Amino acid sequence: MGWNDHIDDSELGNLPPEAFSPFNVDGPFDPQDHWLETADEEEQRIAMREWFLARFCDPAIETPYNGREGGYLFINGGPYDPAHEISHRFAGIVDDDVIQEVVHDLCTEVGNQWAPIRDDFPSDFDFDERFDLQLLTSNEPLDKLKARLQHARLVLTLEGDEVAKSLAEKLVFGGTVAALEAFLWETVDYWVEHDERALHDIVTRIPALKDQPMKLGDIFKQHAGLKEYVKGYLQNLVWHRWDRVAPLFKTGLGIEPPSFKPFEEALVKRHHIVHRSGHDKTGNPISVTKEEIGSLCDMIEVFATEIHAKLAPRGLPLSEKNDWT
Repeated sequence: MGWNDHIDDSELGNLPPEAFSPFNVDGPFDPQDHWLETADEEEQRIAMREWFLARFCDPAIETPYNGREGGYLFINGGPYDPAHEISHRFAGIVDDDVIQEVVHDLCTEVGNQWAPIRDDFPSDFDFDERFDLQLLTSNEPLDKLKARLQHARLVLTLEGDEVAKSLAEKLVFGGTVAALEAFLWETVDYWVEHDERALHDIVTRIPALKDQPMKLGDIFKQHAGLKEYVKGYLQNLVWHRWDRVAPLFKTGLGIEPPSFKPFEEALVKRHHIVHRSGHDKTGNPISVTKEEIGSLCDMIEVFATEIHAKLAPRGLPLSEKNDWT
């Protein structure tokens, strides 16, 4: 069973187009936060329920049952409690009373022990050496980001044909968002590569990693390639999926990242530029101004600098300390 097997029986058709994120067309349903905050309660209930059912299922569907012990064997991870999963995703966005209504309904139907839909927890994260990062110091991700943003600003000073300048501005806007994603990836990758504590916390606290099933005979093989496995996960991660990125910093690296919400509109505009040739979903051309790009660059630099500062108390990893001795 995969997450898309649920679509035919879902209520997604009752939600408006603005409920759907343009960034996970091929993945399980994940509603737009800014839409959800102002949606009516019935739409909020549908959205939260569909989000949960796209990721979790009744363990009776595909989870082995141990009759002797009188319970399911959650070999693919879990069990997962709707109260925890829904609250973790939607607290602060939807009123607690509405959250509790959805949790109550789900628990009434199946209980508080659900199994993961395996499409949401892939069993293999291919590591590609060609895309491996070579970061020697903890300052590099921020330094690289600042250099990329500076190069973006330089492009905006070019003169020439107005049509070409307009296209360049759109490409710079998209590249600026990509610079933010690169910073996030490089930061996490650096600490995974150089800090055993970060590697341990990410493996043991991030669901997509900690809930991976493993045969006993594979333990030593998996342990030997653990860092490469995690780096493969980072390579395959969509770095503008804030719900996947934020836990890497919060539970993996032990810091509370600044809010990602200020970048939501920029993500939508970047999506239109990259995937719709500079037009929105109704076919209207997207406009980008130099002032808008400058403001986005400033906002990204402030955001990244705050993350870098919050990570400073972790101290230099052993590899960097050795470089100074």
